[in-house]
Formats: sequence, C-alpha cells, structure tokens
Amino acid sequence: MNQRKIRRYSLFIEARLESKEVQAIGVAVNLSSRGVGICCLTPIHMESEVVITLYFHDKREGVLSESVGGMIKWAQNFGTLNAAGIEFSADLNEEDHFLILSHIELVKEFEDP
Repeated sequence: MNQRKIRRYSLFIEARLESKEVQAIGVAVNLSSRGVGICCLTPIHMESEVVITLYFHDKREGVLSESVGGMIKWAQNFGTLNAAGIEFSADLNEEDHFLILSHIELVKEFEDP
C-alpha cells in the first residue's frame, strides 16, 4: 500500500486557485508542508501549474492571506464538486509562509495523539 510520508491535516480554509486555464474559489480541506487538497465548483485540469492563495481569518487583523505555487498532481470530479491535490513547487519557509506553517502547527495539536 502506498502511504504518504508527510501527514496532511484536515481543515477548512477559503482558497483561491489560479492558473492559465482556470481561476477558482473553493476550500482547502487538508494541508501539509508539501501540499494542499482543495474542493471547488470549477473543473480543474491535472498537471497545471497554479498559484494557490489561502485566506486566514483573524479576530484582530481581519483576513490575512498567503500564496504558494504548485502543480496539480490529481483532480477528480464528484458530480458538481471538483477536488484536486496540489504539490507545492518549493519548500515552505517561515519568511514567506509563516501563516501556513503556523496553521499546520496549530492543527497538529488537535489531530496528533
């Protein structure tokens, strides 16, 4: 059985996916330091290079966002719902992806035994 080496953590964050072929708004449903799973109503094309922007809602700061480039590794249609797995193009770092990395650490506290 093929298992992921990097654990993905469940969440529900507003996300925007942009590529040459498509612009879509949906939700990120899982996240790791190597990639993200999203769901949206717009059809998604496999092997597309994309930029995904995640929107974090903060009580004091309002809506904060971070973007990261990646490649769509799989896409699947579930009726009108479309899901995709995106592998990040480069490793995340605290300078450019502090919110994403912080969110992963926060979710780990709830999911890891």
